[in-house]
Amino acid sequence: MDTTGLTPGAVLTADLKITSASGRTPVLTVPVKLVVPRYQVALDAGSTGASTDALGDGWSPDRKYTTGSYGYQGNASSQSTSRTIAGTDDQKLFRNAREGMYEYRFDNVPNGTYTVELGFAELSSIKPNKRVFDVLAEGTQVLPSLDIALEAGSYTALTRTYTVTVTDGILNVRFVTHTGFGKPLLNSLRVTDRPDKT
Repeated sequence: MDTTGLTPGAVLTADLKITSASGRTPVLTVPVKLVVPRYQVALDAGSTGASTDALGDGWSPDRKYTTGSYGYQGNASSQSTSRTIAGTDDQKLFRNAREGMYEYRFDNVPNGTYTVELGFAELSSIKPNKRVFDVLAEGTQVLPSLDIALEAGSYTALTRTYTVTVTDGILNVRFVTHTGFGKPLLNSLRVTDRPDKT
């Protein structure tokens, strides 16, 4: 579907009717919803170039935060690997990572409901209980004590999606290191306005 020319924030619905020669169900109705977000940013954390995922969606290179825009904050570094990442068709998204940031901040976002999609993968043979951190979205702890190596192992994709409400025009995704453990790590981050979830 092409959303060109549609009003940002629009939610369009329709029924797709499939007709068959089936005696039992000659017409099957499938509800379809098209959401035109007012705001969406997809970041390939740790990457220096844009990419396209297996579904054809575009991802921007990672960037440091600047006032009025978006990006990571904190003294962070990037990691990468050429090894195959299990559990995903999007190798490029999971072969780069940002490590050590304390937050990704998005300024000037319309107030409303958002989905926050997070992608993680350990890019070294780290053992469980070495890197443990919390993730907070809009001040709410959404992912406590994440241990990527324990949940997925090394070189394996792990994804999580959360729904948050923005009321101050700023969307914050914060990463909190547990004392004595390795720094937080993130491979991909996408925030999308969801006017259909208000």
